[in-house]
Amino acid sequence: MKQPHNCILQRLPSADRHQLLARCEQTALPLAARLDGPGQGGHQVYFPLSGLVVLQSGSGNHIVSAGMLGNEGMLGAGLVLGLARSPLQATVLEAGQALRVDSLGFWHALRHSQSLTRLSRHYFYSTHEQLALSAACAHFHDIIPRLACWLLMAHDRLQLDEMHFTQQDMAGILGVRRVGITRAAGWLQGQGLICYHRGAISILDRPGLQQTACSCYVLFARNHALLVCHP
Repeated sequence: MKQPHNCILQRLPSADRHQLLARCEQTALPLAARLDGPGQGGHQVYFPLSGLVVLQSGSGNHIVSAGMLGNEGMLGAGLVLGLARSPLQATVLEAGQALRVDSLGFWHALRHSQSLTRLSRHYFYSTHEQLALSAACAHFHDIIPRLACWLLMAHDRLQLDEMHFTQQDMAGILGVRRVGITRAAGWLQGQGLICYHRGAISILDRPGLQQTACSCYVLFARNHALLVCHP
């Protein structure tokens, strides 16, 4: 199997990585696919190779972003603690590819790899750190700095010149009305920080966007930097 571009897998010792890869299959992450949700059993573990998965928390029509992951992370890390159910809804926001292993295969790999156990626990902790930061951000900060922060977080993971999010996507992620996103995105575009047209977003001035983002971005970026693998 081709060497995966997933940071957790790349950090495994070669023997541990090959043993886990032998149990994985590559799968598409279609746009808007729901990979996990509250109360659902965690029968699959995903290691994204590309794309973006957003984690959301809430109930009914009141849902807000609790975090996101790209190829730096994994979905299903709670299995390392025996937690087969997740309180978070995981939805694909930017289509991509992932390596997928069923829960039995993952548990078998855990029993034979202390490194996988350690990395999974570390990632599980980082996910909950994101959750705590997101809750504080949603409570204390206004829409414009929150949107700037969220766009930077997505750009960190995708590293694409153009990202594709509708206003409805962004409204659902930030837990605000669509009209609020329309005004916030319009303001960012008016300042020359982004270009937004028919669901396509380009970041034109990243330093300016960082200055506009709320203080949470520094903490989110630090969390992400600790997870990213470097050549």
